[in-house]
Amino acid sequence: MPARRGSTRLKDKLLLPVKNKPVIAWTVENALKVGYPVVVVCDDEEFKKVLSDYPVEVILTPSNLKSGSDRIAYTLKNLDYDVVVNLQGDEPTIHPQDVKKIFQTLEQDQVATLSYQIENEEDYINPNVVKVITDKNGYALYFSRSPIPFYRDIDFSQMLKILKPQKHIGVYGYHKDVLLEFSFNLKPSPLEEVEKLEQLRLLYNGYKIKVIQASKDSIGIDTKEDYERFCSLI
Repeated sequence: MPARRGSTRLKDKLLLPVKNKPVIAWTVENALKVGYPVVVVCDDEEFKKVLSDYPVEVILTPSNLKSGSDRIAYTLKNLDYDVVVNLQGDEPTIHPQDVKKIFQTLEQDQVATLSYQIENEEDYINPNVVKVITDKNGYALYFSRSPIPFYRDIDFSQMLKILKPQKHIGVYGYHKDVLLEFSFNLKPSPLEEVEKLEQLRLLYNGYKIKVIQASKDSIGIDTKEDYERFCSLI
């Protein structure tokens, strides 16, 4: 589980209190329900303090690593795990059974992630809601901030009768060798640089990403509004 002290849109978001516990503690408690070892890779000693009572390993990493994936890869090269699920510290509402599905999928696939049905047009056209389309076997064809597929001759409600557009939920499972290759050897692709979506680096280089239907939607905490929404749910 990557955790970073600095955040641009919501300062120290993982340490913000929710009913006398920081956000990161809620995410850790949820992750422990999955039944696999939980390792928190972070860039600040404060995370060690707030998580000292939890049965998790907390490992400090350099603060200049660019992403959560890089933070995990930096740590994973020295750990004896064959697979890993990247559950971000700001995703406290992911259903544990959905994370377990990712681990199970990694028994046969190299990379796996989650999606959930988009039910309203506002989310569909929102560039902050990442969309994913798959082939008939559930492997990702593309991820985009744009509305994909584009409904050319019909409106959104008519499209829903034909297919259910999918929101990408940014939880990834990797085989160790794939994540290390991704982080240390693969350069960011032109698609990734344009869309600002790192998973496009894998598709660009020919990797297949299995997309699993999540049992429920999730709230990633990126803004003050996200934080307030999570507080209201607890």
